[in-house]
Amino acid sequence: MSGWIGRLGLCLAPLAVTPLLVLLIAEGYLNFGGGEKDLILALPWIIWSLAYAIVFAACWARRLPLRRTLYYSAGGAAGLVVMAWVSLFAWTML
Repeated sequence: MSGWIGRLGLCLAPLAVTPLLVLLIAEGYLNFGGGEKDLILALPWIIWSLAYAIVFAACWARRLPLRRTLYYSAGGAAGLVVMAWVSLFAWTML
């Protein structure tokens, strides 16, 4: 029973940290020099954490080992964020 609780915790950990990150940025504890525009910096984190949770759940459903699940989840989420960034960059260059 504790095995699936641990995996569920690893799956949802980035999503659980997201409200804290947004709160720290909104209250000014994390200051990136942009004022309220700093909250836009939370968007890549939100996209990454959602993609991480989706890939983690898919790997968990396929019953992959935990280490491989973590690698695929982090790599897949990072690849999605980079792909989105490159797509937006290419769109603005048109």
